[in-house]
Amino acid sequence: MRTTQQTTQTGFTLIELMIALVIGLLATGAMLKVYVDSSRLYRFNEGLARIQENGRFGLEFIRRDARMAGFWGCYHGADLTNRISPGSTGYISYESNDITGTNNDGLNSSDSVTFSGAGNSVATVSSNMTSADSAIPISSTGNFELGESLLISDCETADIFQLTSIGGSAPSLTLEHDTDSNTSPDLSKAYASGTRLYAARQITFCIAPGADTAQPALRRLTNPTSSQTCSDGEELVEGIENMQILFGEDTDGDGTANRYLSIGDDDLVPNMDRVVSVRIFLLARSLNNNLTTELSPYYFVDQKIIPTDKRLRKVFTTTITLRNKTE
Repeated sequence: MRTTQQTTQTGFTLIELMIALVIGLLATGAMLKVYVDSSRLYRFNEGLARIQENGRFGLEFIRRDARMAGFWGCYHGADLTNRISPGSTGYISYESNDITGTNNDGLNSSDSVTFSGAGNSVATVSSNMTSADSAIPISSTGNFELGESLLISDCETADIFQLTSIGGSAPSLTLEHDTDSNTSPDLSKAYASGTRLYAARQITFCIAPGADTAQPALRRLTNPTSSQTCSDGEELVEGIENMQILFGEDTDGDGTANRYLSIGDDDLVPNMDRVVSVRIFLLARSLNNNLTTELSPYYFVDQKIIPTDKRLRKVFTTTITLRNKTE
């Protein structure tokens, strides 16, 4: 008898293999596209969140110091005398203008703004001074630094002076002060117990390159000398590309701004003595490029700008009332 042996197939044909490869490639391509889209969306959302955070922080830093502009003790109408000699390296004309600004002289043609005023109370006079030239007795050491400028005010009279030395120890600490004149007293009068002392400050906000020089940043200069520039200031927020300032001028004396002008207005220059508010425009950008698929035009202070890169940008605006100027 003759038997027939039946054979079975144990592999794939070329056509089956090609079909499997095509299906695998399609699945891989779909997964790759989902990954790329998810990664791009994540980078976009992360960049947008960072812009929102930087913009809010930038405005908050400026807002805090703007609200203290023009504060020279418990009564803004008190007689204020700057006892720091104009020849001193630490001299700053605090009492000239509580707010000043420059126009288009910073990075990316940005503005700068300067606020003058006293900061938080740092000490209280513990007992009556014996004379206008005597040391100031206080009970708390505070965080004093030699050479810093302080304001002493009793709601009627106020003096700005430079701290030259600290004598004694708590609770009988004394602050020494001096002027370059041997004929005039160091202070306007002998201040009584309970008089408050404050840190006198002049703070400038401006735009300059950050620690990463490829990134613009909002910087703050505290009591700057004539030789310091914006780049010498403390870096507050990175990614702030531009800042523009409008000053609200009260033209009718009712304490409310009637018009907003920039320092650079040729025909209408704001009278800084009548400025009662300030409007801040900050332009924040993403730290990373190529977050958008194409160039994204934006409006900044009513001007359309077409960028040369694919970064995200957002404009932040706030209007701050200078409460010490409206009282």
